[in-house]
Amino acid sequence: MRAVLLGLLSFALLGQAFPVNVIDDRGREILIPKEPSRIVVLLPLYGEILVDLGLAHRVVGLARSPDNPPELLGLPEVGPSFAPSLEAIVALAPDLVLGGWGELRERLEALGIVVLTAGGPDGWIRGVLDVLGAIRTVGKALGKVEEAARLVGQICEEIVWVEAHVLGQPRISVAFLYLPAPDSPAYAAGAGTPEHEIILRAGGENAFSDVFGYPLVSLEELILRDPEVILTDPAQIGNFLASPVLSGLRAVQARRIYGLRAAQITSTRVAAALRELAQLLHPQAFR
Repeated sequence: MRAVLLGLLSFALLGQAFPVNVIDDRGREILIPKEPSRIVVLLPLYGEILVDLGLAHRVVGLARSPDNPPELLGLPEVGPSFAPSLEAIVALAPDLVLGGWGELRERLEALGIVVLTAGGPDGWIRGVLDVLGAIRTVGKALGKVEEAARLVGQICEEIVWVEAHVLGQPRISVAFLYLPAPDSPAYAAGAGTPEHEIILRAGGENAFSDVFGYPLVSLEELILRDPEVILTDPAQIGNFLASPVLSGLRAVQARRIYGLRAAQITSTRVAAALRELAQLLHPQAFR
């Protein structure tokens, strides 16, 4: 009995015991044999989670992305996030790689390197619930279950605060579009996307809620739907303003075209992005 009590006391003092098992994006159980201390990050979300959990010092390398948290800048890079280098990752001798999938994951696992990716199929982050799930999964893998739970609670509280402010406000027609050039068709974010979710949570109505994913839509179709507000990548705002075909849109005439990076709404900063959007759509609700 005394040994059991001592064991429980040691667990309470030292934190989570290893090894632990966590479930990855494939639904598979991943064994984390010991507390990871050399981590390579392949997607910005995982870098943000580590920073928020106070574990930036454990990151020894990361894939290059403009959306990486500033706290991790200057660390060795292992290639771009869309095509990281196996050799560069292995050279850093990691005991955990966060964010790998496909052939890269298989080759790393064949070398005995633990790889963990959360989210939906193939690691896709489909919305707020996947972000929260990734935080919990990474927290468990790194022995920071309580800290991860606090971070999840904080994000949820901020989201509820925003939603409470826009509750009852008139719904505004919003389109989240990606327009590569002023005269090209646009990619519209439809149902089943993080963009669709954040529009609804911010008190908007997705003008393309009847389509799924990211279909290519003609400018004529966009004119027919005529949204009051357009959201897009910040670098593409000028394409809407420069398009003579779209000059009659309500959003263009009212200059209600706002930049919002996709990475902002699939990150631990999603609550801040939601608040920013809700204030743009319903400024009167936050006065």
